[in-house]
Amino acid sequence: MFRSVSGRTALAATALTLLLVSEPVAAWAAPTPTPTSGTAVVPGPTLAAGARVDAPIIDILAPTDDIYLRTEDLDGNSLEAESGGRIELILAADVLFAFGKADLSPAARTRLAEIARRLRTEATGTVQIFGHTDAVGDDAQNLALSLRRAEAVRAVLSAEGGSQVTYEIKGFGETRPVAPNTLGGKDNPKGRASNRRVEIRFDK
Repeated sequence: MFRSVSGRTALAATALTLLLVSEPVAAWAAPTPTPTSGTAVVPGPTLAAGARVDAPIIDILAPTDDIYLRTEDLDGNSLEAESGGRIELILAADVLFAFGKADLSPAARTRLAEIARRLRTEATGTVQIFGHTDAVGDDAQNLALSLRRAEAVRAVLSAEGGSQVTYEIKGFGETRPVAPNTLGGKDNPKGRASNRRVEIRFDK
């Protein structure tokens, strides 16, 4: 009797083992989802068991901007921004010129002589000099004034800085403010002072 029960138990265990081994996919595979209306099913690649899967390498190219280190002098009359290959200097026009004029002050000539020495050792290619004014006065007069101021700066830099670089001169008048000329419909002297400036840009 004991042997008969053991035999039936062994037979049942063997049958269950054969069922699980012979059809493992049918027994354990997850059901395939039924596409809903409007859903497109795209079949993927078929790979043999143990096959190696290599993912493609895709180059991602994104634009990069220069990171500028900005420094300002103690009196707030000049600002310098420097990146790996470029230097931008912003000089307050009120230090360089009398209001509404394009004649350089003695202090301006001293400051520009310092910049000219930098151009001799650091600058390559073209040095850009851009003049700007505030919004007081006639548009055409401001445009002409900004150009005359840029030209006055170029004259000093060219005389002191040597001939290894060329110069690009532009006057923008009041068209490129960096601060509001008015606030709440009232005059903004501080903003107008920021807009009266000369920019010097060059590559190292």
